Amino acid sequence: MICIRFFKTREEAELGKKILAEGGISSIVSEDTFNNVPIQEFGVQARFRLNVAEDDYLRSARFLAKKLRETRLT
Repeated sequence: MICIRFFKTREEAELGKKILAEGGISSIVSEDTFNNVPIQEFGVQARFRLNVAEDDYLRSARFLAKKLRETRLT
């Protein structure tokens, strides 16, 4: 799996996952931890990763770029 984007909240990462699903791209959300403890417990800002399969990396990047262009045009 390859991380394509970091998010500050799980909700934002889940929204990214939902957008990728619209394009038929499977992804998972993971939280950065240290020894299975969320990093915010150590005073570090939380980070959530949106990960896609290595084979889907280019397709997901193109799909997200297209979505961003469409959003800017409306």
